[in-house]
This record gives sequence, C-alpha cells and structure tokens, in this order.
Amino acid sequence: MGRTITRIYRILELEEPIVIAGFPGIGDVGSLVTKMLVNFLRADLIGELYSSNFQDFVFINKRGICHPPRYQFYVVRERRDLLIVTGDGYPAFEDIPGHYEICGDILDFISKFGCKFIVVVDGVPTVTPQNGIFVAATSKRILPQIIEKGASLYRNRKIVGLSGLILGLAERRGLEGLCILASASRYDRDEKAAFRAYKFLMDLLRSDLLHGNSELFD
Repeated sequence: MGRTITRIYRILELEEPIVIAGFPGIGDVGSLVTKMLVNFLRADLIGELYSSNFQDFVFINKRGICHPPRYQFYVVRERRDLLIVTGDGYPAFEDIPGHYEICGDILDFISKFGCKFIVVVDGVPTVTPQNGIFVAATSKRILPQIIEKGASLYRNRKIVGLSGLILGLAERRGLEGLCILASASRYDRDEKAAFRAYKFLMDLLRSDLLHGNSELFD
C-alpha cells in the first residue's frame, strides 16, 4: 500500500456540509464541474491530499511551475455549507488497492467535518440520449424527485474508478450518496458535457432536494 499525506490548513466547524466531489474521468467532467464550483462560489482552500498511489508525473501550469498530482478540499460557508473535493490525481487503473486507499483517505478527511451526504460528478460514454444526465444513488430516498428534474436513472451498469468506489464505501460508513453522470462524446476534455452536469447540479442545490438553501445559489 502507498502512503498518503493530508495537509489541513484550516479546521472549521461546519454544519453537516454537503460534499461535492469530482475526479479525473470520462470527459474530465468531474474535475471541470468542481473547478467551476470553486471559482463561481469563491470557495476557500482548507486542505490538500498527496499520495504515492498517484501516477508518476507532474503537472506544469502556464507559468512553467510544476506540482505533483493532488486533491484539494475547498469550503463554501454560507447558509448551507459545502465541502468541494477536486483535483488531478488518480491511481493507475490496475492499482485496485490504491483506489481503495485513496477513497478511504478522502472519506477520513470529510468525516472530520461531519459530512453525511456526498455528490459525485462524472462523465459516461455517450448513450441515448446523447445530451443526457443520468443519476444513481445509495438509497431510493431522493431519486424520484431528482428524476423529475430531468435526469434518467442509471441502471444495470457499473460506475468504475474512484467515482463509483467512493459511493460504495461512503454508504458503508453511513453516508448517503448521489452520482450525477453527464453523457460525454469524448474521453478527453468535454466542456459541453461538464457544463450540462454543472447546470443540473446547481439546479439541485437551488432546490431543497439536497437540503440546500436556494438563496446561496441565486
């Protein structure tokens, strides 16, 4: 097993925050959506996660500065607290123990803040309809209302990688979870799919389906 380093920059008392998580995946949808949330809501960075389970390369920004793969944790504190998990790290596809360890480390981190509900955003290879939004959850409690918002039920399929695994492990720890999947026409960066997922997520956050408060997102 690898070694993970979690840096906590600020300890905050949050009131049952909703976790929004997006990982590198199909169309890079999850990472794009969470980064849009961070920018739009002006979220504050409170922690980072580095792991030797991540692949062996660095990212270089437009100024020529490099950093290793990482996840970052951001907080939005308004009438409803949000904890946003975003980043660019991922284990090798065949490193199954690494996936379990990373998901466990993330869940350990968010549990420090009393999180009880997690929303994971990802892409899915194009299915009919091409511009669809699909949802799956750890329980039946909220699915009917979310489907009424225009999503289709994602069933008789698998959610592979971190996005699916973290939901399963979250449920074992007593958290409720929802996965929002945008159909993506590309395996690399698909900004149109990400924007559809972002709009759908914001619509849910404006409603009371995720126990949010609409005033924050108006």
